[in-house]
Amino acid sequence: MRNLEFKNRDQPEQTRIVLNGKKFPLVTTIVIWLSAEPWPGAKNLIEMLEVPEEYVMKLPYYPLHLIEPFALTNEELMKYGPEVGTVLVFIKNSKNQYQLNDVLKKYEAEFSNVSPLAYDWIYAVTKIEFDRKIKIRNGVINMCEAIIQMQNSSRNEGFKIGKMKASGLKKNEGIEIGRNQQLRKIAVKLLASGLSREAVANFLEISNTHLELVLSEEDK
Repeated sequence: MRNLEFKNRDQPEQTRIVLNGKKFPLVTTIVIWLSAEPWPGAKNLIEMLEVPEEYVMKLPYYPLHLIEPFALTNEELMKYGPEVGTVLVFIKNSKNQYQLNDVLKKYEAEFSNVSPLAYDWIYAVTKIEFDRKIKIRNGVINMCEAIIQMQNSSRNEGFKIGKMKASGLKKNEGIEIGRNQQLRKIAVKLLASGLSREAVANFLEISNTHLELVLSEEDK
């Protein structure tokens, strides 16, 4: 507005700036809820105030412009573009490994070309540790490849520990011990990031009872 006023300061019809059909850029506030959990707060001004019922209809609603992954479908989240969309879709499905794998297959093209910023954003929110040696090719990262490497690394580590523990035990018992210890490592990190026990169990594809057993075991 100031630039336009300066350019037209000597012209008497200042109102034409607004009346000539030109539109101003959008300036608004949007809240992006970076969690797979439901938004815990109010979604409009009325919900934040103690208002007598007879006055509710007379007050402005002022809704919160909220992007909440939990309440939106993957398709709706992807409409926010390849950068933000992939981050939000990953966060939404991060609690369940089956869902996450399905999403990675469905949006393979998008997740195969993730920017380093989006990659770090996903890690900062989900606390899921990827292989940091994953290569950046042409300025982007293949998240599908990163997830596969992470899963293979966890599986191999579990078998490795199980093999070491198998001395004096049956082979299957040793492998199970190793797997549980690896699950415990991951579970502790996910719980420290703020995920609930149920969410962690879903992500690890184990029952709540199994999770409690895993958490109760100490590394030998």
